Amino acid sequence: MADTSKPKITIMKGATEDLSAATYQVHDESHTIGNALRWMLMKNPKVEFCGYSVPHPSENHIQIRIQMYDNLSSLEALVKALGDLDDLCASIESKYETSLQNDEYERFVEPTP
Repeated sequence: MADTSKPKITIMKGATEDLSAATYQVHDESHTIGNALRWMLMKNPKVEFCGYSVPHPSENHIQIRIQMYDNLSSLEALVKALGDLDDLCASIESKYETSLQNDEYERFVEPTP
């Protein structure tokens, strides 16, 4: 169960004042969201650099570094990428459910002993 006493995302020390370059710690997440979020951020042409890491396998969080062109806000880019990723997942889920209902599939049924 997630700890609700701390925020989901924390800005790490060392961020620029305008947040054009910052490292964010995302709690209770792993490579699954880290790689997808990095991919979504790198699709944004205003993002100069983005990378993520899992500092230690026994710690359940990731750190994502975002650097922007033209002193733009990395926080705004992060929020946009999270929204875009959510939209993408909803679209995939919708198409999958439609396909399950409308397409014909061969169903494997295990023989009873």
